[in-house]
Amino acid sequence: MRPPRLLCIRSFVTVCLLAAAVGAAAADCAAATFKRGVNVDNWLSQNDRSMPYGGAWFTEQDVAWIAKQGFDHIRFPIDTRLWVKPDGSLDEARLAPFNRALSWVKKYKLGAILDAHFIEGADFNSGDRSDVRVFTSPALMRKAAALWHTIAKRYAGEGDYLRFELINEPKADTNQQLNVFATAMLAAIRQVSPTRFVYFPVNKWNTIPNLPDVELPAGDPNVGVTIHFYEPMIFTHQRAPWAFPGGGRMPAVPFPGRVPDMKGFVPADSAALAHSGEELTVAKDIWARFAPAAKWSQTVGRGREVLLGEFGVYYAADPQSTVNWVRAVRQECEKDGFGWCVWGYRSVFPVREKDGSPAPMLEGLFQDRESP
Repeated sequence: MRPPRLLCIRSFVTVCLLAAAVGAAAADCAAATFKRGVNVDNWLSQNDRSMPYGGAWFTEQDVAWIAKQGFDHIRFPIDTRLWVKPDGSLDEARLAPFNRALSWVKKYKLGAILDAHFIEGADFNSGDRSDVRVFTSPALMRKAAALWHTIAKRYAGEGDYLRFELINEPKADTNQQLNVFATAMLAAIRQVSPTRFVYFPVNKWNTIPNLPDVELPAGDPNVGVTIHFYEPMIFTHQRAPWAFPGGGRMPAVPFPGRVPDMKGFVPADSAALAHSGEELTVAKDIWARFAPAAKWSQTVGRGREVLLGEFGVYYAADPQSTVNWVRAVRQECEKDGFGWCVWGYRSVFPVREKDGSPAPMLEGLFQDRESP
């Protein structure tokens, strides 16, 4: 039998160790910020044979590299349609890669955003894949709310380092339809997760002009908004086949600078033709476009967090122009007090090349010195 004094000492030490563990866990959560992020795209959504769902190309070493560069959070775009079994429960096998990623995120003291990139009844793509039914179908909206309730319950034990984003780039017929949707999703989450930070989307692909119509719950401080920015598309998406079909021979578009004459390089009905000869500038194409968001955040949205959840440049742009555009957007976010999360990691909008080396966008994100 141990002496009483020794038992007391050991009990005291045990309590101290438990307190330290709790404190360390709290410190990990407190360390997670959402000012400088990167999207890990084409890992848990928008997959193909070269980048399959949950593929081994993204590992703990990638999270370590991300943290080392100065990023403080990762946005994980997820095709939630793949997460749901026919009975409405979550498919733990599909969740497994995301759960592994969360363990890495916590290890390197980063934040994480679970972005519902696709939900049944909502697809932001154009053409045959376009889908906006969730905003008008009561049945689909109930299924979406049930999904968010289930996800929120599944991750209720995770700390504040994990945040939710209700839906990616919605394109409801009206802004009010999106407000109804977002309010219903938040209500489902709050039933099991009262304080989890949640990002409300902005309608029409998260574009700034629709920000003033977003209705945030007055009594819930743990709700912010997320916007996206890829303007001018003639620069950021130059030669991207889905943006300018048939424009693979487009002449290079500089930033800042004048758009070359596109006649003869793109189809006669291409939107690129309208930009021929246009002068692209930081003042006109970035500062002026961000002005409504800055005004909103200083007035109606005062005190609300604004995250630029996507912005980036297709790899076909020349490196220095890419640096110029990314730097200007990042500086605008910092001036306005917005967090930012660049698109993307190692895809066709890269901050890191396939060989592991830094891509031009990385310089624009973390260096203010002009290149020689």
